[in-house]
Amino acid sequence: MKNLLLSERWRPKTIESIILLPRIRKLFEEGIQQNFIFYGNFGTGKTTLARILIGKYSKNKPYLEINSSLYTSIDTLRSKIDEFCSKVYMGLDLIDELPRDSIKYVFLDEFDRTSIQYQDALKAYIEEYSNRNVRFIFTTNHINKISLGIRSRLVEVDFDCHNPQEEKYLKSEIFKKIVNQICQAENFTIPKENLIKIINKKFPDLRSILIEVDRFRITGESSHQSSNNNLKLQKQMWDIIYDKSLDFEKIYHWTMDNLGPDRIDLIFEFFGRPFIEFSLNEKRDNIEKLFELNYILCEHQKLLETNTDPVILGLTVIGKIRDLFKNN
Repeated sequence: MKNLLLSERWRPKTIESIILLPRIRKLFEEGIQQNFIFYGNFGTGKTTLARILIGKYSKNKPYLEINSSLYTSIDTLRSKIDEFCSKVYMGLDLIDELPRDSIKYVFLDEFDRTSIQYQDALKAYIEEYSNRNVRFIFTTNHINKISLGIRSRLVEVDFDCHNPQEEKYLKSEIFKKIVNQICQAENFTIPKENLIKIINKKFPDLRSILIEVDRFRITGESSHQSSNNNLKLQKQMWDIIYDKSLDFEKIYHWTMDNLGPDRIDLIFEFFGRPFIEFSLNEKRDNIEKLFELNYILCEHQKLLETNTDPVILGLTVIGKIRDLFKNN
């Protein structure tokens, strides 16, 4: 267990131990009565809740879990889903004829990675086997990538906060879990102000919050305390935008040496509010271009959650920003 990341060691295994908004918890007080699709930001517990509900950790229910980012072929429907579903209903036509515990579960994680053709073909399986003894659960970070035909057959559960009260509730529950359970069990402490900063910075991604907390546990500091190093990188990044003598090769090596695939998100941080304030104070001729800069950042930041190579994505963003300010 100690070899696992903190976020994995503390992955909830029961419905009681997972942090959920009350409106979501209430839906599953009596188990799974419908077919569901869980959607919202990454790290909010969608996959964990699905695994708890299908009995992955209790091992008391027949289930099939498919990572849809790995198994995207329509052949998966026949070789995995149809085979699993057709074997478990044993020829019984009415779900009332089956004991409650004999309901089987199909869980398709990261379902937005599938094609429209895959989704269209899957509709028939949902129709057929939902009338037997199978329940389906889907998860996605991007509900807009799921076809209306699929969505119409599922109950949609939004894991994102709908109002400030829900956000306050989740942050409070995360804080209490870390202080009252994780810190005590792992035998370390973290100052209240540091933990609040980490939660506010990474919210609602609990996985990222725990990664930051683990960093603090090991080093005694969190990433936001490395601001001096980040400020140095930020200045270098801004210089790259204006220094037209730099070619692709030099920018590529700088990106790999200073950011690499794991820190490409810093580009979006550097060209967010810090760059806006810098432009307002030092680069007044940038101001009208900031609208387009914000559009570039918003459009490309979404791709960090996909299979796009982060380094290629980062270089693309740098190139677009250099083009935007090429006359400055």
